[in-house]
Amino acid sequence: MKKTALARYVLSVMTIFLLFLGVANAGTSTFKLIKVIPLPTTDQGGDAVSYDPFNHCVYVSMGKTDAGGVVINADTNALVKVVRDGLVRPYGMAFDHQYVYWTSNKLEHSAGAGNNTVPEKKSRIFVVNKADWKVVNVFDTVGSGADGIWVDQKLGRLYVAMDDSNWIDVYTLGKAPKFVGKISLYPETGHGPDLGVLLSARHLLYMPDDSWEEKINLLNGQIEDKTNVAPYFPVSATKHHPDTKGQIIDPENHTLWVGTTGSRIFVFNAGNLKVLKQLPARAGIDQVAYDPAYHLVYAFESNAKGFNVYNARTMKPVTFVSTGYGKTHTGAVDPGNHKIFVYVGEAHAVYVYQPVHD
Repeated sequence: MKKTALARYVLSVMTIFLLFLGVANAGTSTFKLIKVIPLPTTDQGGDAVSYDPFNHCVYVSMGKTDAGGVVINADTNALVKVVRDGLVRPYGMAFDHQYVYWTSNKLEHSAGAGNNTVPEKKSRIFVVNKADWKVVNVFDTVGSGADGIWVDQKLGRLYVAMDDSNWIDVYTLGKAPKFVGKISLYPETGHGPDLGVLLSARHLLYMPDDSWEEKINLLNGQIEDKTNVAPYFPVSATKHHPDTKGQIIDPENHTLWVGTTGSRIFVFNAGNLKVLKQLPARAGIDQVAYDPAYHLVYAFESNAKGFNVYNARTMKPVTFVSTGYGKTHTGAVDPGNHKIFVYVGEAHAVYVYQPVHD
C-alpha cells in the first residue's frame, strides 16, 4: 500500500510539473541577447546556419567572398574554427558522425570572344573532417548551383539541391562521395530549389522550388505531392511571384512550416501538402529553425533586421525579435539548451539569444 501511495504521489507531482512546463513554454515571449560572436569577415552574406547534434556545434557560412565557414561550440558560444582552404562562396552544409559536407559556388572567369572573359560558376562540395576541421576532399558536382544539402545515414546518401540545374544530385557518403544519380524537380525552369528539410525516418525530402513546395520519396526518387503558393499572393505584372524558401518539419503536429519571399510563412499538412494556415512575417524569409521542446518556430528575415517567432501548437505569432541590423536572414537553434544562433550580416557577427519565460 505504501508503494502504491508513493507511486501515485510521484505521478501527481510529475503531472503538475509537466503542466507547469507546458504553461511556461507557451508563455515564452521574450528573448535575451546573451552573446555576440564577431566573425572574421566584412561580407554581409551568410547563406546558411546549421546545428549539429552529434558534437553540439553550429556551422555558419560567412558569405560570398573568401570568408569561408565557421564552427561554433553551442555550449560555450566560443568560435572553434574558421574553415577556409578554398571554401569560397559557401552555401548549405550537412553532416554525419565524421564529416561536414559544405556546398560552394566559386565564380571563375574563362576567355571569351575578343578580350572579354566569361564568368562560370564552379560548384563543389568540400568534405571537412570533424576530428581536426581540415578539408580532406573537394569534388565538383554534376549539376550547377549547389545550394541546400542533406545527409541520410539510413540510406547512406548525400543529397544536394542544384539551384541552376533544377534537380538534386545524389552521392554516397564518406570521405570521397561518388555520384549515383539525380532526382528531377518541378518546375524544370525557374528560381530553382533552396533549403528543404529531410525526414529520414520516412525517407522523405521536402523541397522548395520556385513557388512550389514538393514532397519527394527518396526510395524511388519520385515527387509524391506538390503545392503551388503563387495563387495565395496578389498577381503582379511586373514582379516574379514569391518563392518558397527554408522550412522545418514538426513531427508532433505533422506539419511543415515553409518560409516565402512574400513576407509570409505557410503551414502545410506534412502528409498531403494542403495549406493549413498562412502567417505574416516582417519581410521575406530565407531560413527557418525549430525548437521542438518549446514548440517555437523561428523565421529569419534579411530585410526585417530580425526574426519572427511562432507557436507551432497554436499556429500563431509569438513575437518579433529585432537585431537592429540587416541581413539577418539565416539562423539555427540548439534544442538542448534552446539557444538561437542568428547570423547578423551587417554586424559581421553571430548573435546568440536565449528564450526567457514570462
